[in-house]
Amino acid sequence: MKQPYEEIINKLKEHMKLEETSIRRYSRTLSRIKNRALKEILKGILIDSIAHRELLKAVINVLNKISKEEFTVEAEVVPIKDIDAVRMIEALKKHVKAEEETIKDILSIAEKLEIYSLKETLRILFEDEVRHHTILSNIIETFEKHHKSRGCARC
Repeated sequence: MKQPYEEIINKLKEHMKLEETSIRRYSRTLSRIKNRALKEILKGILIDSIAHRELLKAVINVLNKISKEEFTVEAEVVPIKDIDAVRMIEALKKHVKAEEETIKDILSIAEKLEIYSLKETLRILFEDEVRHHTILSNIIETFEKHHKSRGCARC
């Protein structure tokens, strides 16, 4: 029987291979670059490529679970004890708050720049921070719903 997401998984695996190729190339190139600014920018792109690869792995793993329900149950049982869930939720909320501040700051800084390439770099950073904020908020919501449904008074 064909897996429901087999075609999508295969395409994501191809993209993951491209990310891995980029990671190897950036890693080799960085050691030969003398210009500090260029080196720092490429290092940032390398880090993004590593993050992209890891996110692709996670999506592939979820799709391999076949159903959203299986994934949701798996995700919700991460913290075994309610106290662990409370601590995790509190820590994630602190991260969300930090992301909010970063989002505001980066956007205001980018608006003041006249150098297009730097402005675009900060715009991309801003978009990443917005995504981080969304992901963290969704994780918090999932854990809060799960633990409230289990009767956790502290969640």
